[in-house]
Amino acid sequence: MKKLAFLLIMALGTLTASAQKTPHAIGAHFGGSTIDLEYQYHFSKRNFLDLTAGVFNLSDGFALQGVYNWNIKQWPGWTPRFATWKLWGGFGAGVGYYDHDDYEGAFLGPVGTLGFGFTLKDVPLTLGVDYRPMVAINLGHGDALIDRGFRNIGVTLTYRF
Repeated sequence: MKKLAFLLIMALGTLTASAQKTPHAIGAHFGGSTIDLEYQYHFSKRNFLDLTAGVFNLSDGFALQGVYNWNIKQWPGWTPRFATWKLWGGFGAGVGYYDHDDYEGAFLGPVGTLGFGFTLKDVPLTLGVDYRPMVAINLGHGDALIDRGFRNIGVTLTYRF
């Protein structure tokens, strides 16, 4: 029985260890202008692609965003047994649909990201606070500049698998 328990613990440890080294991550972002499902593809320890899909301005439409990010700085020694802290940033583009007051139709525009958070050592979870500004041009009825995405400060949680 002890051998079986030891074998199960080792197997679970191996799964957790291998999960941290894979390039894929899924998660959620809860921001001031968007609530998104998130997929990340990590090219290396230095850079990753972040794709999000969710509601824009909570009830006024939806947005799809793609952002290429760089891990600007990492601090593995701050809490060496707990987590690796990091600062990341990037830029990309977003598209979507917006329906609010006098404006209705598709939109597109540039997106940026600046985030700060940590990745746990024992579990492949990353928790962070980020700023994801987006200023978009409404291409439908009531052509205008949509600046509500400029206030998109939020929390992100991803799981690497």
